[in-house]
Amino acid sequence: MRGNILGIFFSILSGVLIFLIVVAYGRSDRIEPEFRFSSVDIIYDSKTTDNDLKNGIAAYDAKDGDLTRRIVVEKVVLNREKETAVVYYAVADLSGNVTKQSRVFPADIADIDYNGDSSETMEDGMFPNMMDGMNKESGEGGFMIPVGDETETQGEGEATSETSATAENNTTGN
Repeated sequence: MRGNILGIFFSILSGVLIFLIVVAYGRSDRIEPEFRFSSVDIIYDSKTTDNDLKNGIAAYDAKDGDLTRRIVVEKVVLNREKETAVVYYAVADLSGNVTKQSRVFPADIADIDYNGDSSETMEDGMFPNMMDGMNKESGEGGFMIPVGDETETQGEGEATSETSATAENNTTGN
């Protein structure tokens, strides 16, 4: 008797939970934001920044409103034959819905070839100098290993005696 009552109770509870999940899913924001473009006279060259490329573009969502500050430039693809740059934008609303669109700008290919593409430069020093520890004469790579108070350079496939001893202790100690 008691088992039947528990079975009925859990069946009703499961039905209520399913109903709540369906209601919550129905109320969730599943509509992606939209881009709105306005005409701008930009020529993509070596000095063009992401902020320049974001001029004349806005993003809106029915639930979240203005999302213009959340727009990112994903990549820029140069078409050297047509002398154009295709800029790919993306924006996500607060529910995680993403929209991607592209826009074509005229490009100054001669300037980009001479001065380099601004999108190819590293910004804000985010990446360390990857050439540290590199033997520039022989071209052999290496990386820095701190050993005690000193730092030794270790090339690829080499091991210091301290590193080898530690590795042997780990294999014999297990």
